[in-house]
Amino acid sequence: MRRAGIIHVAPLLLAAGCGKLQGFDGEATPLVSFQVVFHGDLAPLRPPGVTDTHALRVALVWGAQWLTEPFCVLPPESPEAAAVIAAGCRDPFGFVSNVVSVGAPIAIDVPATLTLSQLPAADVLVGDVTARVAYASLVVFDDRNDTGTLDLWQQFPSFINDDREGPPAIIGRDPPDIIYGASFVTMTEPDRRVAYREGDFDDLSAFYPRAGCDPPTPGFSVLAAGGFTAQAAVAALLTGGLPQEDPSLCTVSAPDERTIAIDARPPADVHEIGCQEIRNDSSVHYLEPPPWRPDLANGNFACAHLPTFDTGSAQSDLIQLVVPSSGPPCKFLTHYTLRGCREDVNCAIPDWDFTASPPAWWPCGP
Repeated sequence: MRRAGIIHVAPLLLAAGCGKLQGFDGEATPLVSFQVVFHGDLAPLRPPGVTDTHALRVALVWGAQWLTEPFCVLPPESPEAAAVIAAGCRDPFGFVSNVVSVGAPIAIDVPATLTLSQLPAADVLVGDVTARVAYASLVVFDDRNDTGTLDLWQQFPSFINDDREGPPAIIGRDPPDIIYGASFVTMTEPDRRVAYREGDFDDLSAFYPRAGCDPPTPGFSVLAAGGFTAQAAVAALLTGGLPQEDPSLCTVSAPDERTIAIDARPPADVHEIGCQEIRNDSSVHYLEPPPWRPDLANGNFACAHLPTFDTGSAQSDLIQLVVPSSGPPCKFLTHYTLRGCREDVNCAIPDWDFTASPPAWWPCGP
């Protein structure tokens, strides 16, 4: 299943010239199939105002390599900061969707088959050409808008009238799909994931790690793990390691050896899987405060120093105003500073500087 094999097809196509190709009619030959079964009663789980299940489907969703921003993982410097983290930071160990692949209809307690006819694209593989891997979650959702696929919510920068960039805006289809379960929600819970591996495997990779488990086999496989606690993960990361799984709860199976079972859950517990991330490298974009008062999320905001990982240095004298998203479907933070640049908040020559005369609505110190 190595990608290099695809290259050898090219000479055959060129040699065919303008003649009719033989054996290329019809659908592509399936590469692999996965068996999925969904259990549970959706009636008590439906969001308010939803009285039925329109079109239940299951989709294979490849995961993104993602790092949360520092404000979300460093110890909060105040109760207000802790409240903002709870409201605006997604689970730092959760599965983050990257690309939605194939989907199929599914019914409760009835096994369904999900078939792949293409290898995962390079943008979902993590590693170099000698050792790389992709992980996917199987997501069950109600296709309320009949698109036949899981529609992900996306965050894009919005713009103020003078073309300055403003807080992120959530872009999504209306009505959105309702997610009722997934095989891989977060690393702090037991998970069952689809894996695709090319070449060797780096067991020190921090891409949805399963330290203490056997590596995925080359090609496609189905993995299971018992999960780890957030406290264990933080402790391991502080010492330069990875949190360990219980080896007795780890399995690696061929796709045809395992049926992947998914239990129904309240959409509020799993809807974050439908949210793509605007940034995946833990970087933060600090914004110029507008002249008018922004929505401060019903009073939930925090004034905090800029985060630093260097415990030997003094805190920055620049105070940021951090505002969480005002509600579902996706969590995010907006950061305002009185001084900074679009590319670097600590720039020597700022694009804006209101430290001498903050806007009248500014709730933090200079």
